Amino acid sequence: MIRSGLKKVFIRARFTSFAKCLLASTLLLWGSSLHAQTQKAIEVYIDNWKTFYPSSAFGEGDKAAAWRFEDFSESNVEDWLGLNHLVEKSLLATPENAPLDDRVDAQVLLRQVRLEIELWEQDKPLTQQPQWYTQKISQALTLVLMSEKLSPAEKHKAVVLRLAGVAELCQLGIENLANGNPGRTSEGLKSLQRTTDYYENKLLAASDPWTKAGDVDALTKAVQQSTLKMRELADHISDKVLPVASVPDKFGPEVYARKLAIFSDNSAKPDTLPVIALKEIDRVRELMLELASAWWDEEEREGDKPQGVALLDAALAAMEEDRENNRQDFLSVFKAETEASVEFVVKSDFATVPANRSVIVDLMPPHLPRARIGGVFPPGPFDPDAKTLLYLPSIPDEEPEDAKEGFYRSFNNHFNRMIIAHEIFPGHAMQFIVGLSHASVVRGVFANPYYAEGWASFSEILMLEAGWGDGNKLTRLAHLRKRLENATRAYISVMVHVQGWNRDQVIEFASTRGLLPAQFADNLWDRVSGLYLSLQLTTYFVGFHVFESLWQEEQQRLGDDFVQRDFVDAVLKTGSVPMAALKEIIQR
Repeated sequence: MIRSGLKKVFIRARFTSFAKCLLASTLLLWGSSLHAQTQKAIEVYIDNWKTFYPSSAFGEGDKAAAWRFEDFSESNVEDWLGLNHLVEKSLLATPENAPLDDRVDAQVLLRQVRLEIELWEQDKPLTQQPQWYTQKISQALTLVLMSEKLSPAEKHKAVVLRLAGVAELCQLGIENLANGNPGRTSEGLKSLQRTTDYYENKLLAASDPWTKAGDVDALTKAVQQSTLKMRELADHISDKVLPVASVPDKFGPEVYARKLAIFSDNSAKPDTLPVIALKEIDRVRELMLELASAWWDEEEREGDKPQGVALLDAALAAMEEDRENNRQDFLSVFKAETEASVEFVVKSDFATVPANRSVIVDLMPPHLPRARIGGVFPPGPFDPDAKTLLYLPSIPDEEPEDAKEGFYRSFNNHFNRMIIAHEIFPGHAMQFIVGLSHASVVRGVFANPYYAEGWASFSEILMLEAGWGDGNKLTRLAHLRKRLENATRAYISVMVHVQGWNRDQVIEFASTRGLLPAQFADNLWDRVSGLYLSLQLTTYFVGFHVFESLWQEEQQRLGDDFVQRDFVDAVLKTGSVPMAALKEIIQR
């Protein structure tokens, strides 16, 4: 049983009982069209989702959610699960002859519902996942602090209320956490300690722009109360959970197959995925070797030309040497490249470019657990005109020199040019902005990761073919290395959870067969053993090949009538959909 005895410190809107919503919707829509019924069910679900997950809702543009924080009390979780079970039953009754858009929207929501049921009934985050708590705590303020939509007074209010919510979540963890995975629990504990340090030593110092002199005491008190609870939670995890932590870091064949089926909408299967991925690994390595040979000849380098892996190593080393070596220069280069990429897509005219092209580029705050990975936050469906936020991977300047060298060699300038194409235009940012203008809200809120990562990976090729990187062979080599990494990720995901690979096997394969730099190979184990992150690692490879196949099929089907701009526009206007539905939508 989930327990929470901490007194509520601010009012939250309890999300409506689904039974009441279902009854009201049924009475309202009695005799109405199937389309109206489907859209009403989606509307009811999203309204409840926004209340249950206010941090995610704020990230999708719901400004009012800034003043709420997650309440995972027993009654709320029970209501949420009940809602999801009823919605699943309703969606499974969607007739096969329903309009295409309604069928696709139903599939999008069904995947989300099944993920929620799997999370709360099988993964048991409240009792067995310390890192689940620490991740939510570390990210409680991030988007609020970065928001340009909140006035200083609104930002102050949101921070104070969210810190109170953090204290309550800590108390929930203290009362309920009893187990965890040893490795992930240790990493979660480190993240919690970094976040506590950030709240105590940096948050107040950074609050001047949005805190009036008379409000400092309220913020100081909120910081003290939340960090006190965070330390209590850290002590509980360290003293009571970590010594007995025994949750496996591998799913096992049956559980992995079930989870992958839900996560991928049955578009990826553990028996065939590693076979296809291994073929891709060998294929891309050959392409990389051919490109390295052409690079050597073009450079007219001195000495005898190396052969095989030695030649490829030389080209990769040259690629990695073109890099920055500190946070400020790294950030400056990314800002310049981001602006250049948007201008390049506009001038290239291979897609209809949306009017919203504003991007904020900044370094990922070092206290966040994904600081070495980074990420992009495009506008959400509740505020489609918002700016895109590109958070860059970062490493503190005070880190040891060998760690910084490994980081900047991995994130070299050629690799970063492909990151820009992938994350901004014509990748994620453009993908979501266009989708928000043409597709249903449910496709924006519950984006399909295979569509999202598949398109962003495939769009890198479109940029290179249009001349991005000025034909530099090392930039194209960086793209191929990313493709190799994507296939390696998918292969290793299955090997870990089905074949039981350990950390040493992962790093050995990733560095030798997958040719990943040390920074990426070392991080891969943490990602592949991280529950749903291990499933997410399959999205790049699987999604890319669906787009590659569809691209080739459309060229053959349309012949001389194939127009790249029309294809790209059609793909992006669909919004984020299951991969199995994409072909039917494009060809209708």
